[in-house]
Amino acid sequence: MKWLIMSFTLLSLSACSMFPDEIATENEAALVDYAQATANPQQTVGQSARWGGVIADVRNGKDFTIIEMVNFPLKSWGRPIVKDQTNGRYLVLIDGFVDPAVYKKGRSLTVLGTLEAPQKGKIGEYTYLYPVIKASGYHLWEKEVEQLAEIDYAPLWFRHNFYSPYYPYPYPYRVVPVRVQKQPTQKSTKN
Repeated sequence: MKWLIMSFTLLSLSACSMFPDEIATENEAALVDYAQATANPQQTVGQSARWGGVIADVRNGKDFTIIEMVNFPLKSWGRPIVKDQTNGRYLVLIDGFVDPAVYKKGRSLTVLGTLEAPQKGKIGEYTYLYPVIKASGYHLWEKEVEQLAEIDYAPLWFRHNFYSPYYPYPYPYRVVPVRVQKQPTQKSTKN
């Protein structure tokens, strides 16, 4: 009986997705990565993909929105890993209106959807072939905040003997900036 309960618990935990609901999918193996789509754009049309990155531009049409994204790889829970090097750019097609005041340039976004035929566009004067993903779900990530943390470099014996009400915290303290990441919330929209 103990083994049955343990195996059921492990099975139920493995079925849980760490991704937010909007970008979670049952079939992770069927997702096309960005490198595949850029190498063989015509062969990947109609397949599913989940890509993330940083918003470069938002353009609203009559009944749709096009978001130009700078592609970055994803963490295990779907948030883009923003680095100095990018994989390229792609376009996201979303039915309806997306507010550019909320979906600002520089915000992190992850998109789940179906790949469509690539489109030519321009980045400055450079002609670029954009992979296109029609979004079935998307998640706008909260901004990461930096907080200050105090690190005491004094040895333990020093802290034990000299940190008392009579000796208020001597100078071995240094303030070091530390990046703290909030856990994902469920504030995004799903189409």
